[in-house]
Amino acid sequence: MNKTKDIANKQGLTRLLLFTETGEGSCNMACKYCFLGKSGTNKKMSVEVLHKAIDFLNLYTVGKPSLHFFGVEPLKNWDLILAAREYTNMMISLTTNGVALTKERIDWMDNNNVKVYILSLDGGEEHNVNRILQNGDPSWDIVAKNAKLLLESKQRQWITARGTWTGLDYDLVGRFKALEELGFPSIQFVPDVAGPFERDLVKEAYLELGEHYKWGATPSKFVNEMVQRLMNEDAAPQEGNKCGTGKGIWAVSPDGTLSLCQLYVETSVGKIGDIWNGITNEMPFTAIGERVNTFHTSINPYPKPECKECTAYKHCPGVGWCAGINRQVTSDELIAPNGYCEHLIGMVEACRVWADKQKERLPAPKTGILGQVYGRG
Repeated sequence: MNKTKDIANKQGLTRLLLFTETGEGSCNMACKYCFLGKSGTNKKMSVEVLHKAIDFLNLYTVGKPSLHFFGVEPLKNWDLILAAREYTNMMISLTTNGVALTKERIDWMDNNNVKVYILSLDGGEEHNVNRILQNGDPSWDIVAKNAKLLLESKQRQWITARGTWTGLDYDLVGRFKALEELGFPSIQFVPDVAGPFERDLVKEAYLELGEHYKWGATPSKFVNEMVQRLMNEDAAPQEGNKCGTGKGIWAVSPDGTLSLCQLYVETSVGKIGDIWNGITNEMPFTAIGERVNTFHTSINPYPKPECKECTAYKHCPGVGWCAGINRQVTSDELIAPNGYCEHLIGMVEACRVWADKQKERLPAPKTGILGQVYGRG
């Protein structure tokens, strides 16, 4: 197990991403763009596997350990969340679609230091286009009602509404407005880069968003950071990869298999070992993790010829939003899907306008009769 300890130290392991159920029937929803496999043999995590996963993390963590219940829908296996808290006092968090939230469960989480970090929902009627229940019914009314309960609790302090939008819908303002009306203080919309986008329509969507927020700050850290980068674009460094595949967090399947992240659960590509034997396959850390994390630096900085002249290249993390999704779409983590490129270019072009609008609002420097600027050394 010394090898496992060494690798955990190198990768900075602090968290396990728990998949308590996979396969057919593992989710109470049937979202059309879901990137997690929900077909095949149904597998559910046992309490014994859960306990062993916690023991594994305690043994190999290099920092303050935490558990994150991720999938496929953790509230379907509420008993395991209860069992985890009974077994350990480490930080527990989760991502949920909100369908199975109840007032009783929210109260229990508030009182037992279990945090809902991410609530996945798309906002308004557009939500019902892709986020449907297993029986095909729309889910917005159910999720919106439960989201209000969540936002009336302690959870509001750290929760983010995480939505997905596709190239079939460019009403980004409508999405934000629907989630703001529910009361979300933090909102994140991520494009489904597996599908097509049109950069001009993307640009217009972000320009409309800028007008909606009067060219100021938004509830989206992602948008705010891009605008800030473009406020002083010449000084901004080349964007680095934000994926961090295999860094800090490893995923655990219902049977105890360890994978680099959620995109490699139930596949052989990113399997690195299991919670009983530790790391038995180091190859993914190099073949996927290091290869992804050194993109734009030690590896060819221009994966496609058009990248060299791309107006958004400096703000490109290289592999898109997720290396695993890129692999699903292009079979190569280092080649971003076309939808990713189209979205990024449209966003950057709009955020340049946004940044200029913000600079116009900054107060002009005060100068004296000799032209010297007061307040500076």
